[in-house]
Amino acid sequence: MERRLWGRRGTGITVAALAALAVTGCAGEGSPSADGSTTITYWTHVNAPAQAVERELIAQYEKDHPGVRIDYLPIEFGTMAAKLNAAIAAGGGPDLVNYFQSYAAGLIGKGYLAPVDHEAYGMTADELAAQYTEAIGAGFSADGEFIGIPHEISTYQFWVNDQHFANAGLDPAKDFPKTWADVATVGALVQDAPGGPAEGVALSLNNQVRDVLVLDAMTRQAGGMLFGPDGSESFVNSPEAVKALQTWGDLANDHGVNDPALGPTASTNAEDLFGDGTAAMVNTGGSWFIPTLEGTYPDIDWTVGQYPTFGGEEVGADLYGYGLYVPATSAHQKEAWEFARYLADASPTYFAEAGIWLGDNDVLIDEATADVPSWDVFVEGFARGNFLPPLSQYNEISQILESAIQRVVVNGDDAQSALDAAHAAIEPLLDN
Repeated sequence: MERRLWGRRGTGITVAALAALAVTGCAGEGSPSADGSTTITYWTHVNAPAQAVERELIAQYEKDHPGVRIDYLPIEFGTMAAKLNAAIAAGGGPDLVNYFQSYAAGLIGKGYLAPVDHEAYGMTADELAAQYTEAIGAGFSADGEFIGIPHEISTYQFWVNDQHFANAGLDPAKDFPKTWADVATVGALVQDAPGGPAEGVALSLNNQVRDVLVLDAMTRQAGGMLFGPDGSESFVNSPEAVKALQTWGDLANDHGVNDPALGPTASTNAEDLFGDGTAAMVNTGGSWFIPTLEGTYPDIDWTVGQYPTFGGEEVGADLYGYGLYVPATSAHQKEAWEFARYLADASPTYFAEAGIWLGDNDVLIDEATADVPSWDVFVEGFARGNFLPPLSQYNEISQILESAIQRVVVNGDDAQSALDAAHAAIEPLLDN
């Protein structure tokens, strides 16, 4: 498998340059305060289960390290990128940040991140790489070197409502849709059955992060890619991408098994349409969806399986997630990487108490996962997935693709014309 690099072609930003910045430029010379203590500022995205775990971990860390204080600040996902970029640009920002992986390329392109301090982290590069699969390690590397530590990793799987299948005379295991053509066929059957749902399948929509992950996965399944491995080339209007988006649109507009009018909206998720019985199937939801089903929708029986394909190579949904990064402006980089190692070592606790997988091989096959329903399905899904390539203008590019997706799925426009327009708008944003 090709190892993806996060370096931006043409920018001259390399890990070596980042290292130089870390020791000579913005990075301050960390020193304790007047009382001899060191304060590490840690920013993360709002996630209530994760916050419960981390507040306990932080309390223990401060108890074990009397001279260290952790200033913990959860920030809403939608405002994190703007706040973080502004803070680092002004020479400040946190010492450690848990940040969405696809947005990190933008920080790397600006030279805003420090490379992993292996001595402080307590692992050599080879030892760190051995903690993860090649695909996951590549998602947090720049120029072949780790720039961040994987921290919350997931991938979407495909879910079906057992009762809706039974009402249509279908067996959730035997008749589980293996291809997108199956989704159309099965979706119509369950929709038309007595007591059938309002739509056969709820599909992600109105969420540029989720929707680009889905489009990228379907394009890979069709044999193509949206972008080159280093993110410098756009193939968003290739025949494979057009096939992927047209298939998505046809499920709504030709087959009628998906109804965008039912949602999801910008503030709701497709999983809720599945959980409340509006839809018989859904194409989003990782292992984290199980606690939601058990807690919010305990009355439905469900089956989870691999992402449908076009019948060719078994390519799964994209990998996505968060990583721990140390900004180059941090005055306490050594202490930040030491704290990051402490959090990474608590991987079994994150999984047991919050259902969050930190991406490490140990927990992937650990006894901690043995009792998780259908965990083997997720393990296979992780192995089938890849991260999006690095896109320093990810936010703008994903907005353009979201517009194309909505044109096709909501308005019924032709996928080729929508993606031709997207390609023209995206090309100037690439680092080529």
